[in-house]
Amino acid sequence: MVIAILAIFIYIFVQFYSVTHIKLETVTAEKSVTYETVEAKALAVRDEKTVQAQQSAVTVPCVEDGGKIKVGGNVAMTFSDSQKASDYSKYAELQKEIEYYEKLETQTIAQTSSVESINSDIENELNKYIRASSDMRVGDVHETANKINDCLLRRQMIIGEKVDLMKIIQSLNKELEKYSASSTPDGYLTSDISGVFSSYTDGYENIIPYEKAKEVSVEDIEKAIETVSKKADNDSAFGKLVTSYVWYFECVLDVKDVKGLKDGQKVTVALKNRDDATINAEIVSGTEILPGQAKTALILKCNEMTSDVASLRCEDIEIRIRSYDGIKVPATALHVNGDKKGVYALVSSQVHFREAEVIYSDDDWVILKYEADNPNGIRLHDQIITQGKELWDGKVYT
Repeated sequence: MVIAILAIFIYIFVQFYSVTHIKLETVTAEKSVTYETVEAKALAVRDEKTVQAQQSAVTVPCVEDGGKIKVGGNVAMTFSDSQKASDYSKYAELQKEIEYYEKLETQTIAQTSSVESINSDIENELNKYIRASSDMRVGDVHETANKINDCLLRRQMIIGEKVDLMKIIQSLNKELEKYSASSTPDGYLTSDISGVFSSYTDGYENIIPYEKAKEVSVEDIEKAIETVSKKADNDSAFGKLVTSYVWYFECVLDVKDVKGLKDGQKVTVALKNRDDATINAEIVSGTEILPGQAKTALILKCNEMTSDVASLRCEDIEIRIRSYDGIKVPATALHVNGDKKGVYALVSSQVHFREAEVIYSDDDWVILKYEADNPNGIRLHDQIITQGKELWDGKVYT
């Protein structure tokens, strides 16, 4: 009984102490951009034609991913066997290396560079390389690999290691001569249309015909997305040509998610699985809702075309409808002082009330308008109080 009573008293004391002694917590006032968003699974629909490889030959592309090809232009080179194709690839790679070292030989390393900054660059490029490899972005893999090599070489120079670039160039030229005789292709694959080349194909290039992209239903999109989740077998396609810069993201949303949106409205689309890379888009249709309608087919028109865009198919996206630029703080930091809304800031152990207008809010956070010329407003780097007991303007905390 004594132990039980003691435990009850301890519990009551702890609860009383937690109510009367609230720990002071703050966050630093910094400018932030917050978006009003809608998330969706979206299908990319492009005007694209696959390029079929010759069954009896080994095919090597003439252009890199994202490269433009005109009507009658060469899409790829054909070789009679894999050894000749391999020799050509080595020849082309050696040429690029020679050009790189010749260019580097004419440059000097900036004196402001440091080992720490180069190490940071190497780490950043390695992370980009890993992500590009995971997403099968061939062009970015090659680009980041070259940047990593560049950073490593520059690091050697900064720390004082002797790097004889002319000796490297001479060695590469000597190796290049071994492949020069077998570097000529036996033939070419030409194109009867113009477009942007991509080596990425998935067999779903026509899952929704491009000419019907603006007429699809909710059922059409849902069925297509379900189908795309299954891996396609498209070994015969060497690559594809995207023949129009205009393409579409198509998704299914609940009608409540398009409330306030209008056809023709400009939005930004963030790609959730690609480091939140963004694409500018325009709403084509899907915001006009009929009575009793539960879902809508939202069609977004885009006009950016790169090698990365050409490899998109079924993506997790975030449609950024509006942006709010201000001071982001937890909702618990907001108070009413008299007839004014604002926050309390701790300045040199003294509490000061800062007036602030709420421009956006959700359940957990608020975005407050930042007015640099308002003497009573929030100042950058203020310590905004998010938790404290009996706050008032002028109170001193010791």
